[in-house]
Amino acid sequence: MSSFKKRVPASQPKPPPATRINPHSAQLLVSTGVPALDDVLGGGLPVGGVLLIEQDRQTGYSNTLLSYFASQAIAAGHKLCIVNADRDVNLASQLPGWAGVSRSAPESGTSTGAETEQGGAGDKMQIAWRYQNLPRVDGREADTQSHSEPSAGPPSTAATDTPYCENFDLSMRIPQKVIDRASVDIVDGDAIARGMSGTENKSGDMYRHVLEKISALIDDGFSSLKPLPPNAERNILRIELRSLGSGFWRSSDPNAILAFLHGLRGLLRYSYAACVVSFPAYLYEEAGVRLPIVRRIEHLCDAVIELESFEGSNATPSSIVARQIKGEAASNSQEYHGFLHIHKLPRLNSLTASMGRLSILHTGGGSANNLAFRLRRKKFSIETYHLPIEGGVTERRVPAKEESNTPRLPSGAGCGSTPGRKDPLEF
Repeated sequence: MSSFKKRVPASQPKPPPATRINPHSAQLLVSTGVPALDDVLGGGLPVGGVLLIEQDRQTGYSNTLLSYFASQAIAAGHKLCIVNADRDVNLASQLPGWAGVSRSAPESGTSTGAETEQGGAGDKMQIAWRYQNLPRVDGREADTQSHSEPSAGPPSTAATDTPYCENFDLSMRIPQKVIDRASVDIVDGDAIARGMSGTENKSGDMYRHVLEKISALIDDGFSSLKPLPPNAERNILRIELRSLGSGFWRSSDPNAILAFLHGLRGLLRYSYAACVVSFPAYLYEEAGVRLPIVRRIEHLCDAVIELESFEGSNATPSSIVARQIKGEAASNSQEYHGFLHIHKLPRLNSLTASMGRLSILHTGGGSANNLAFRLRRKKFSIETYHLPIEGGVTERRVPAKEESNTPRLPSGAGCGSTPGRKDPLEF
């Protein structure tokens, strides 16, 4: 009998709720709230990573992704910290809801479960028959996977029954009582100013104050270096930084944002936290060329995506407002609203990104450079970009037959046959 015996702990700690293990890198993942974006990132956002969203010019599609991220935190029971230096945050009017807990948005009327089922049936009828069996990246598929396959690890480390990604509806809103019960910490511009006035930070460095605030939150039960008390369960801290680097972030050092991201990534590496940052990259341009600091900011983040909307790329503000007033700003559900550019994919605990092995959009014929997004009435989706049909779907693509004055032969007459007799070549 061998004297060596494998040491197995008596009870393994459970993973945090609404998490999943990446089978490629064994990294713990959390959902961004958008199933298609999770698929692009290789299953979700790694815990301890930073996702940078370069904002689109003159439009607010990046705010939609941030609202999904915040709603997913409330749905999963995670701790949420929102930092916004330019304006106040009103979660009741910004966050999309999900079925069973949400209320209808005032601007979109009421919405019931029957209406949702009818909308899903209508989407299915519009898909061609040869595409119906292909894998789809939507909320229903992600919700099914979250219940049937909660984790890729062993049964002892399986996740809880909390769905990995909820099926959110942009026409709904989360009730205020649900937001009040959630663990949400909002840091706006006024709160930052009050906090800076009572500290030794007299130089007006907002980056330093926000980093100290995040460090205090991580030390309060989300640090992986500190053991948990007995019978305590881990939870996830979700950090959302809106418009980082805009004019409202005051600092005497022009490179303070680089030091901030370097310190933020060091804090997240040893914590159960994930961060999403929106960055107005168009403010760091000269004559249409981005400054070198943008590349350095991208290097300090684990994943970088860019939203390039068709409305704001080559349009003036007056033309955008005119189209919105007329209601012609991409109202058709068949049109794309912009491109999704992937500049960097997460590679935590691995030398290569797991998108090529785990992504449905990538293995289904797409690549990292031909993705587009749509903003519909109820959801935000990312799809492979396809060129429209030549001539459009409303125009006739087959020319009509021209009427000629040439007399037609009788119906029974064929080539080499005599009218009135049966054609011997006719079977």
